[in-house]
Amino acid sequence: MKIFFLIISFIFLYANDNNLTELNLTKEKILKLNTELSKNSFYLTYKNYIDYQKLLNTYNKLKYLSKKNPKYKKKLLTIQTQLDLLKENENIFNTLIKLKNIPKAPQIENPFEIFSAINYEKQIKNVLLQNIQTYQQFKETLNNLKKLYKLKKEVKIKDNQLENMINDFELINTIYKKKLETLKTFIINQQEKIKKEIKNQLNKLAVLIAIIIFLIIFSFILKFILKKYIKEENLYISNKIINILTIFIIVLTSLLFYINNATYIITILGFISAGIAIAMKDWFMNIFGWFVIMINGNIKVGDRIKMYLQNGNVQIVGDVIDITLTRIVIYEDVTYTTYHKNRRAGRIVFIPNNVVFNNPIFNYTHKRLATVWDGIDITLTFDSNYKKAVDIIKNILTNQTKRQSAATKTRMQRLKIEYNFKSYNLEPRVLTLIEENGIRISAWYLVISTSPLIYRSQISGEILDALLKEKDIKITYPTYKINGNINIQKEKVEKPY
Repeated sequence: MKIFFLIISFIFLYANDNNLTELNLTKEKILKLNTELSKNSFYLTYKNYIDYQKLLNTYNKLKYLSKKNPKYKKKLLTIQTQLDLLKENENIFNTLIKLKNIPKAPQIENPFEIFSAINYEKQIKNVLLQNIQTYQQFKETLNNLKKLYKLKKEVKIKDNQLENMINDFELINTIYKKKLETLKTFIINQQEKIKKEIKNQLNKLAVLIAIIIFLIIFSFILKFILKKYIKEENLYISNKIINILTIFIIVLTSLLFYINNATYIITILGFISAGIAIAMKDWFMNIFGWFVIMINGNIKVGDRIKMYLQNGNVQIVGDVIDITLTRIVIYEDVTYTTYHKNRRAGRIVFIPNNVVFNNPIFNYTHKRLATVWDGIDITLTFDSNYKKAVDIIKNILTNQTKRQSAATKTRMQRLKIEYNFKSYNLEPRVLTLIEENGIRISAWYLVISTSPLIYRSQISGEILDALLKEKDIKITYPTYKINGNINIQKEKVEKPY
């Protein structure tokens, strides 16, 4: 019998332990949920709403009491300040339904606004995603509140405030869901509207491009026809008129496509006409110069060119780095011209396109012809072995310029298709000329057009080294004689180097 009672007691104690364990686990879950909710923005907002309601009730009571007893007025002012701070929690529905507003849709009236429309589509998609995420957080908060209520019920804790909160959240959830669905529908309609407007603008742009292409082709055909029937001296003027009319019609067509108000078109055309009348000459000459450059192909980006400006007073040698509608941009390199004339290099030079009409242009790299002739002059005394000097110089030039001569020959053969080259000698040339102060040897050779000064320096050094070794070859130089009266007279006296 005692054993029976012991077994019953053990079972009872074990059941009690299990109940205590479950109870502790439930309390831990309640504590964990309370901790989570204490950090939740929706929960905290609702708590602020409850605090606001309590303060409002207290305020109303004190307001009533202050009519009878003035001592409550000071406290009333304190509560009024607290109410002002919590005023945003006055309407819990507006506070808890956190829907971000959709930005205003752009007006797509020209092709450039297509990019803003695409950006707007991305914006409203992001807003929708953010609103959905916020709603999911609200639902999660509601679910946590329900779990907390259920757990408290299990441990027989009655929480009327929590029950009221759940009821309010349920009501808010219904409104929240409907508003979110309405927002989704609005965004879908906006997307369809934007896509339709983009499509309309693209169609309009395609039609405009087709018209512009037609006008350009028509102008070229018209020029080609006029070329056969108009004298050459009048052809440039006719082409100029056709270009102006074509540009004018293109601008007018573009305005008609994208400006709905005729008054605006008339105003804009008036301003355009006034601007053209004031600055037509230089501006249009630059544009015509650009057309000439582009059509003829005499100059292109990357070419090494030389230009004479201001009636030949200014010389520019450099590489073309850009050709715009209005100007040629040249990078001024270190060349013989910069060494001998300018003593400056490395500048970016901007030259208006209209120079092609009135100034000669020397292209050093036309049609990939990458070499130019350069020359070195040396004067020897009359008693020097000039034939030996000629042989020495010729051998040096031949050795130094073999590759340049071979490359130039290949390119010249290609150029014969386009230009009438009757004959050309690409070997180094050494000329012997009699001058009043000695025998001048003029040595000519092909060098890479982008670095003639470097070649001249190398070849000059080799020639000097070779000639100075020879005893029967003497290089002359001018000498000066100072008389007793300190007058300096330059005399043409032959002296060996």
